Amino acid sequence: MSLENDPFLNISYSIINPYIEDWQKSNRKVVGYYCTYIPEELLHAAELIPFRIRATGTKDTDLADIYMVRFTCSFVRATLDLALRGNYDFLDGFLVCNSCDHSRRMFELFNLKVFNRENFNKKVPQFYLALPHVITDEGFEWYKKEVEELKEELEKAYQIKEITNEMLLESINIYNENRKLLRNIHKLRVQEKPKLTGSEFLQINMANSSIPKDIANQELNRIISALKSRKAIDVSNKKRILLVGSIVDDIDFTQLIENSGAFIASDFLCFGTRNFNDDVQLVNYDDPLENITKRLYYRLSCPRMMDDHLRRLDFLKEEINRAKVDGVLLQRINNCDLHGCDNMLFTHELKELDIPVLNIDREFYQSDTTRLQTRIEAFIEMI
Repeated sequence: MSLENDPFLNISYSIINPYIEDWQKSNRKVVGYYCTYIPEELLHAAELIPFRIRATGTKDTDLADIYMVRFTCSFVRATLDLALRGNYDFLDGFLVCNSCDHSRRMFELFNLKVFNRENFNKKVPQFYLALPHVITDEGFEWYKKEVEELKEELEKAYQIKEITNEMLLESINIYNENRKLLRNIHKLRVQEKPKLTGSEFLQINMANSSIPKDIANQELNRIISALKSRKAIDVSNKKRILLVGSIVDDIDFTQLIENSGAFIASDFLCFGTRNFNDDVQLVNYDDPLENITKRLYYRLSCPRMMDDHLRRLDFLKEEINRAKVDGVLLQRINNCDLHGCDNMLFTHELKELDIPVLNIDREFYQSDTTRLQTRIEAFIEMI
């Protein structure tokens, strides 16, 4: 069974897709967002498609560089560049949280430069969600209040009488099923004889973040059935790699790694395990919004949570054993201080465990392919 031309995976190659177009033809709305800390279940309950902002296929940031200096994150600049060129004009809403300073700034820039462009006459509601940088009981109460206020803002902006508990419970169940399906696909990758590549897994996650979740669940079930009957991939001559760090939303980078003699057996990425490695079920049926907030706030974090590094390290250790990893590839987009700090600590901590580690800096778009490939190939040979 080949996934090469699978319609679901092909969604990962472009920003807009047929599911979005069909959704909007029936006068339903799409809200773009940047970060995995966004309460997608709340948007889904409001009959909105949460659409993860990507910059897939971007090769330069000429337009965005007018408004953002070159020492800001090239992923964020690339998304702004696409937006300035009209690629995100289909959005009916825009939601930003303070995941990092670079993406937080998009709240102002989309307002001033994207949604106020000449000949752009659509009114796009914008929402901002503040999230603490440490995990405490007080921080949870703060974040919960932010989510409750977001609920009210969504109801007002889209003229929804009420987002009820029943609607939220239904959305929670759909998203729990979605994360379960992604975990099941992940199991088919980490096993000794894998059924899919790291690039295919990335495509599945990107497509999953771009369409309505009830449709995504149907597609994921279909993919699982097809993968189970698929012949195992021969990785006997490849080194099993754990890929960690900054956002990756283009298979050019994962294919570069895999073409260098590696198999990406697992990851710790935004379009990967960070989306589904928690398994929080309903606890309080009377307050489903609290369930949503708890899952987001207390789950395994990314480096934006400053006091949670040891838990992230424990996850890497567990995943190294689970996926029988031969080496860890740490990567960060230039000027990303959050992943830079975490990766520096991981480099020393994993080497103490005799795990080979390569720590690289890169731009979001592959302008330095030859240099990266040379370093990765040397790392693979060294292992």
